[in-house]
Amino acid sequence: MKYIHFSEKGPRMNNEDCLNIIEVADKRTLFVVCDGMGGHSCGEVASKTVCNSFSAYWQEHPDSIDSVQKIEDAAKVASQAIDEVSGYYHMGTTLVMASIEGQTAHIAHAGDSRCYVIDIKGNVKYRTIDHIASSSISLPYINRAFFTGHPEEAVPEIKIVELQPLDRILLCTDGLYNAIDDETLLHTLQCAKDVEQVAEKYRAICAEKAGDNYTAIIIEME
Repeated sequence: MKYIHFSEKGPRMNNEDCLNIIEVADKRTLFVVCDGMGGHSCGEVASKTVCNSFSAYWQEHPDSIDSVQKIEDAAKVASQAIDEVSGYYHMGTTLVMASIEGQTAHIAHAGDSRCYVIDIKGNVKYRTIDHIASSSISLPYINRAFFTGHPEEAVPEIKIVELQPLDRILLCTDGLYNAIDDETLLHTLQCAKDVEQVAEKYRAICAEKAGDNYTAIIIEME
């Protein structure tokens, strides 16, 4: 695999996004992106806690093959971790992750951080659907994520995707995809000559248009 990543605060005072990339025993690579909620330092604490919790779970179970059960178990640990650090504050974070072992990716998300997987022809092999609900009496809201005191909502949606050479994967927060229209986002992901150029183009657009923190990991299979 080739991959590149970036995380910027954009116009915000601080960056509440967090990302980790963990290579485990030459067997698999875990990519995690979280977008904290709660304002001030709370969102930053939430995103780092869940991001680091998933990373630690993979590192502490190097011989455990990737599976739906593994992700669900890691999510329970992460949910407990955010409760332990929250104190009197209410906080939360989204999650999107991909663990790649051989030619198989286990992808999970909770909230509105996204994963896109496309092939060399630009066909979208998989795209997460945001966990957002709305009603007649409220604005749209995230209804599945890692929230303090709500372990029942910390249940990621999981997808297993078989990868081919030159497939590209994007993990990102809403600060990135809200700054880039879908057509440009997917065209760049497909047509840029390498992951470095994808990142360069995304960063240039976000530097001008982003209204929030923006974070991305771009991966290309070899």
